[in-house]
Amino acid sequence: MIKLLVFVLVGAFAAFAWLSLPSPDQAQAPGAGQQTANGSGVLQSIDKGKGMVTIRHGPLPALNMMPMTMSYAVKDRNQLANLQPMQKVEFRVTYDGRDYLITDIR
Repeated sequence: MIKLLVFVLVGAFAAFAWLSLPSPDQAQAPGAGQQTANGSGVLQSIDKGKGMVTIRHGPLPALNMMPMTMSYAVKDRNQLANLQPMQKVEFRVTYDGRDYLITDIR
């Protein structure tokens, strides 16, 4: 009887916890407002033709991002002119609910 009660309580708790989590659509819904974060990292690669950079960066708490290596589009390709791979950079990235975009990189 006690095992059944424990099983029911654990199941109820798990169900409550599962239902209280936001769905992926709610967590990053397009049109939910633009979020901005400042970060720093090391350039891994630069594609000046496509206006893309790959950065190994630290956490971006404002965007709920852990440290990672990720490719980003850069709004102003002119900012890529003097950048080199393995260079340390500071950057500002925005997230509109769908895409990440670097609006400033130095």
